[in-house]
Amino acid sequence: MKWAVVLAGGASTRMGERGNKLLLPREKGGIPIVGHVVRVAEKVAPRVAVLYADESVQSAIEPWVTGEIAWVQDGECYQGPLAALGRFAARDPSAISPLLVLAGDLPGISKDAVQALVSAFQRTGADVAAAEREGRIQPLAAVYAERAVRAMAACAARGEKRILKALEGLAICTVAFEDAWAVRPVHRPEEYEAWLKREGDA
Repeated sequence: MKWAVVLAGGASTRMGERGNKLLLPREKGGIPIVGHVVRVAEKVAPRVAVLYADESVQSAIEPWVTGEIAWVQDGECYQGPLAALGRFAARDPSAISPLLVLAGDLPGISKDAVQALVSAFQRTGADVAAAEREGRIQPLAAVYAERAVRAMAACAARGEKRILKALEGLAICTVAFEDAWAVRPVHRPEEYEAWLKREGDA
């Protein structure tokens, strides 16, 4: 694993009065959700980049991380994850591959879950090792080989918005997790409340 990228550029429009989901505390009074994701990424990759739009994201994360982070502010933000990943990937695909990609809104992501993805990637030789949740591929919790990184960059340059479209024709292996929250994102207030309740019941 050469790099990990944490996607932290979403607008969080579905969160309403809750505001930016990435900055919500993972547990009451604790680390922001995106800060937790960055910490996990730091444990498995020698270099971590955070792709963000709002400067408040960087200032919220910095107090919680100790390693050197590559802060990449997306000047063409809110165009979707493939657009952001494509611009990052286009810089030098061979230098950043294999690439771990994590969405910044995964409160339940863990080092063990990421290592399971890395192990599957190494064991199978697939172009992509992606998490599976409720029978669907989760491309924002995945490891990408150079071929896949190049495909994302090329597809984004053509204006495609869907990551799965960029992965057509590639070898993909999936990893399912017993813990429903291992790769479950938080998009809406009720999902965040469900996460907090889950933490309280644990």
